[in-house]
Amino acid sequence: MKKLILSLLALLSLLPMKADEGMWMICNLSQRTDSILKSLGLELTQEELYNADGPSLNNAIVMFGGFCSGVVVSNEGLVFTNHHCGFGAIQDHSTPKHDYLTNGFVAKSLKDELPNPDLYVAFHLRTVDVTEKVMNGVTPDMSESQRTAIIDSISSKLIEEVDDTTNAIYSEINAFYKGSKYYLSVYQRFDDVRLVFAPPQSLGKFGGDTDNWMWPRQTCDFSVFRIYANKDNKPAVYDKENVPYHPVRYAHVSLQGYQEGSYCMTLGYPGSTDRYLSSYGIENEMRTTNDLRIQVRGVKLDILKNAMSKSDAIRIMYASKYASSSNYWKYSIGQNKALEKLGVINEKQTLENEFKNWVAADNAAHSQYVGILDTLRAQYAENFSKSYSMMLWQESFWSGSDILSFVIRNMIGKTNNNDDFKKKVEKAYKDIDVETDKHVFAALLRNYVEHVPDTAFLPAFYADIQNKYNGDCEAYTEELYSKTVFTKPEELAKIEEMSAVGNDSMIEIAGDIVASLFKMYNMKSPYSYERKLGEGIRAMNHEREYYPDANFTLRMSYGIVEGYSPSANLKYVHYTLPKSLTDKYEKNPDNDDYTLLPKVYKWLKKGKFGNRYADSRNGEMQLCFLTNNDITGGNSGSGMFDGKGRLIGLAFDGNWEAMSGDLKFDNNMQRCIGVDIRYVLSVIESYGKAKRLINELTLE
Repeated sequence: MKKLILSLLALLSLLPMKADEGMWMICNLSQRTDSILKSLGLELTQEELYNADGPSLNNAIVMFGGFCSGVVVSNEGLVFTNHHCGFGAIQDHSTPKHDYLTNGFVAKSLKDELPNPDLYVAFHLRTVDVTEKVMNGVTPDMSESQRTAIIDSISSKLIEEVDDTTNAIYSEINAFYKGSKYYLSVYQRFDDVRLVFAPPQSLGKFGGDTDNWMWPRQTCDFSVFRIYANKDNKPAVYDKENVPYHPVRYAHVSLQGYQEGSYCMTLGYPGSTDRYLSSYGIENEMRTTNDLRIQVRGVKLDILKNAMSKSDAIRIMYASKYASSSNYWKYSIGQNKALEKLGVINEKQTLENEFKNWVAADNAAHSQYVGILDTLRAQYAENFSKSYSMMLWQESFWSGSDILSFVIRNMIGKTNNNDDFKKKVEKAYKDIDVETDKHVFAALLRNYVEHVPDTAFLPAFYADIQNKYNGDCEAYTEELYSKTVFTKPEELAKIEEMSAVGNDSMIEIAGDIVASLFKMYNMKSPYSYERKLGEGIRAMNHEREYYPDANFTLRMSYGIVEGYSPSANLKYVHYTLPKSLTDKYEKNPDNDDYTLLPKVYKWLKKGKFGNRYADSRNGEMQLCFLTNNDITGGNSGSGMFDGKGRLIGLAFDGNWEAMSGDLKFDNNMQRCIGVDIRYVLSVIESYGKAKRLINELTLE
């Protein structure tokens, strides 16, 4: 026994990181990672986590809509995800008369559950390593474009061999470690997904922008959907004859809760991290992506907020767009601050100096990796003006005015090609107020010319603005919007296809905008050198186990329930209680983000949440809680599980002090914020009176 313990300790000592860091592939867990999981409290075997040939917890996790995660919690296909993940669907069904955003939604029976034509979920079936096949034919002397062409060609053939449209099975081949490894993941897609329950926005989005990325939190960030299938339990498009789907596996729900130090793991689809990026790459990310997202979205969000405050119809129309844009506007602010505070660039430079010394001292390494860092530095410096301009272009035009974005995307085919043009118009203009859009267009037009670093990247129509309108972007926009058919959706809907619009001024402008983008494209990509640097650092530290960056494939993160201290004189406990929510409301009467519906406030003050949802340790219902799990965007709605694989919460946010997370994980500060599943169940049963949903669950 003593020898076994010593061996385990030796094994654990090889890990370079604390147990909470990493987004691990559950199909490929190493023995030492599994040992750490067991030591922290996981009672499931690897086969119970992931088994391509039989039921496992993997089968209860869904990719939700291609942008979030979710967990199946009943044998009738019930799915829990975040409120902000279901926000778009809730908005689609809302009107000033039936305002489900404000008041919430409860389907009283199966027939009342609402279909969502553009929403799907996908189940992960299996993942296999195809690196050897994909890289067959790739040689070291190839350019990045040649390498990509071969990999894409082989990948397409492998995908064709797997895809089965009859059974809605599709596959993807994703690059890992920036293209050093490739894995094929297979999914089954279900397109009939219906809205079942949504809490009022004053619960589901409590705290709004004020509390976004912050702790303490009281947000009941959940919504409930149901997967439907045909009578053979197979995927099918929406049909009133479809029935609730019976999944291979669903998650049981724990009423036991947690305490500080309890094991917790998340399972979901983290979107994108770049933890192995060079110091030059991080500096570029801060000064281009983040700086411009902060600046441009700040202009746009002010206009939207003002318009939304004056009209319920416009508020509902722009609710989802505003929330999505605001989320990463604030994220970029926090990330830049955290990267600077943590000295991440200096830390990276220290590692890169170590790498340089290793390359100089090792003959084999010298032949492979010499000069990589110098090349990276030179390329990022050479590319900066174009990189900056491309991000400014994206935020100003591609993601700026909704009407302009609609025109550009349809011009270049970046829309749902299954829809006819009339349907595209109907979908897009349902959530566009022309007057509001005009203000956004003019403001971003002016903002672009004020910030573009090189006049060569100005679209050609700026010459007309200068010569005919004396540089007045508002006057130019006013005339444009008065003439173009794209500000007249009732006329636009009569046109059969985009090509039939004719010589419209908005199309001419969109053409100029797209043409300006091509001037920014002839850059030398640092991607291959970033990949080579990563390979070299892993070779230098070959005893370490490196998890791959997130790329919206199924991952597990693990850790414990744990509070934190953002400063020497402040210690945050790991959970919040109802009084902290009502206190925010009562003490901040002028903050709309803390507004509560009278019915919600009364329910909270009454305190009758259901005895079984109170924590056994303090006798109160806990709202949100903290773990040191490693998550990022896309993890929203991820199931948070205890050591027995039972659902204890839904991940929905990170904390402000560790916003560097996508580029640098901070072991001391990084926290995952989850909504306690008992809070979710209480809102469903006690507030929403939807006992029928509770009866579907397996509660333990």
